[in-house]
Amino acid sequence: KLQALQSVQRTIIKAMNLKANKLNNDIVPNRDSLPIAIIGGSYAGLAFANFLHRNSIPYVIFDSKSFPFTHVMGGAGFIVPSYDLIAKKLEIESSAADCVRGGVISRKDVIESLLQKVEPNLITSRRIVRIENRLGLFYLHSIKKHNSSKEQSESILGPFQFVVGADGVLSTVRTSALPRTFLIGDARWVNDRWYDFGLQRINRGADMALLDGLELGQAIAVEKTVPQMRVPSKYCAWIISRRRTRRRFALLLVILAILLVKCRGKCQVIFHNMIQTLQDVIFGDDCLNHDRQNPLMTFQFHGSWMSLDGTYAVLTPNPLFWIQLSVLIILQSLVAIILAFTIHKGIVQRRGSACSHLLCWGFILPFAITLPFYLIRFFNVRNRAVLLSTAATPTFVTFRCLEALYGFSPHSVEESLWNYCMYCSSVIEFVFDEKTKSPARASGNDVMNKGKHFAMNFLLVSLLLSFMEVHAYQPFDTHASITSVQEHRGLLRTTMRYIRPGHVGNNFLSALLTSLTVATGTAAFGFAICGLAGILTLDAFDSPMFKSTSVSDFWGRRWNRLVHGVLKRGVYKPVRKYSSKTIAALSTFIVSGILHEYILWLLSLPESSNIDSPVAYTVYKPSFGNQFSFFAWNGMLMLLEYILINQTTTAQMKLSVPPIIKSMLVILMALPVSHWFTDEYIRSGVFSHYAVGFPIIARLQ
Repeated sequence: KLQALQSVQRTIIKAMNLKANKLNNDIVPNRDSLPIAIIGGSYAGLAFANFLHRNSIPYVIFDSKSFPFTHVMGGAGFIVPSYDLIAKKLEIESSAADCVRGGVISRKDVIESLLQKVEPNLITSRRIVRIENRLGLFYLHSIKKHNSSKEQSESILGPFQFVVGADGVLSTVRTSALPRTFLIGDARWVNDRWYDFGLQRINRGADMALLDGLELGQAIAVEKTVPQMRVPSKYCAWIISRRRTRRRFALLLVILAILLVKCRGKCQVIFHNMIQTLQDVIFGDDCLNHDRQNPLMTFQFHGSWMSLDGTYAVLTPNPLFWIQLSVLIILQSLVAIILAFTIHKGIVQRRGSACSHLLCWGFILPFAITLPFYLIRFFNVRNRAVLLSTAATPTFVTFRCLEALYGFSPHSVEESLWNYCMYCSSVIEFVFDEKTKSPARASGNDVMNKGKHFAMNFLLVSLLLSFMEVHAYQPFDTHASITSVQEHRGLLRTTMRYIRPGHVGNNFLSALLTSLTVATGTAAFGFAICGLAGILTLDAFDSPMFKSTSVSDFWGRRWNRLVHGVLKRGVYKPVRKYSSKTIAALSTFIVSGILHEYILWLLSLPESSNIDSPVAYTVYKPSFGNQFSFFAWNGMLMLLEYILINQTTTAQMKLSVPPIIKSMLVILMALPVSHWFTDEYIRSGVFSHYAVGFPIIARLQ
């Protein structure tokens, strides 16, 4: 009998043992016809297998023990109150009365009765060490123990519909905690009955395990197709793991609260010292100018071209610029995680309720909008380029809250709380895999490409900043100072000034510098996330100044796609849901203008008092209205494009005009008025402060 059983085991293993490198991707097995893997052949596993056998559902049982199987499980007698009921439901041939000896059932009797029908599908001496999910199917990494020697052979078994863990307190299934994996018996109760230290299982362990197997089998038999299964959550491994994590986190919070209460005096001193150190060491330097006293090198340039004659020095970047920038981004990310948890629980899961609207408009949005004011004053941020980073929270959290409120969040981010917290906490948008519903993993080539992209942008910004700093950001002569729309009278005179080559050239270089500086900052954090966390991120810019083929292509697919994404999902789509496409597009540009006016307000917060280098710092008073006018102008251009897009002449031009000419025409429609946008950042000193973080070539006075 033993030899025949071992022969059956070898046949099953040979049929199911699929190596990873030999998996045929062209053949997709029918999931419903695949067997269910049961890890553990004790009371819970065998009861569950009997129910599957009764309902003609394919299954395979794996156990690490060797034959004789019942001798291993043998032992003293014990009471199983539910055994009679279970024997009837499972149609076991030998009833409970036959197994009762003096009112007590032995372990051997129970195991033998449960093994009667399922023993051919039992594989012993096979220890499962890891569970792998491939495209929704499960593969088991196992080690086979050889009785004749101490050698072990590894193999991969599968595929399976799903996996049920009945392998006790040291469950491999519970450790993996994958979706569509389930726990029964001690593998489950070691988590759910954690508070009584297993006292209930001392007398009722076998009875509870048998009932677990029976109940889970009934739930699976009701819905045989995996996606529609209504399995109670108490058996789901990933839910059990999540509850365990919550308990540990709650216990940690309780311990921290007790420590804070007991040692509140010392904790206050430690916290105050940490904050003081952070303010003095990291934010003590204003980061307003380079160290011109110790340049890397100096040289002279002789020539009259572009008035470049003079002595120059190569200045090294100030590392504290990037440290301050990183600290502010990290702090805002931590705050965003807390807000993301609140949004997911109070808005995503209660979308459409009055509570969700009240939470969004009454708490999340006001908090996100006012947070930068406290950060700037608390850390005494002086560098206006670093200060711009504090606008990350009001920009991303605000619009992500709105897209969650109206149901327009990106696909996959609302699949789990973890995904949503990762999505909201990052200033760089992650790329989510549609199949796995999780952040896409970055390959080695992706990391290298991100690094090359950052290095190239870093070099271009250094060169362009050096050139613009020498000429005070006006390298071309305009013969007139154009600062705002209100200073000019006469439409013709204003138009002539706006289309002068020198004015258009200055605006082009300022717009190019704006795109490169933002692209470099986002590329730096994207490269760090790809390299350290291995998560693929979205590039913020895609050559908007040179590859745009239309106004909508410029703003929709190439210029600052991070802000475009949240504006589209947080403003455009909600407005489009209740109005026309034109109104939605204009509303998006209006909100974008208001957002940039808000950023100018933030730039005006630092004052010139108590500054170590007042020469490099100027008080900035913004000219409100210019930013709004710029985005209103582009909104009208977008509207004009919508009107002309279906015209025959426009369609023919779109097909016949070379791409470089298209890009030039698109840029020239916005360049005459782009100073409404860029001049505010030049006057406030954002670019000059940004140059502190880069090696530049500066003219010595």
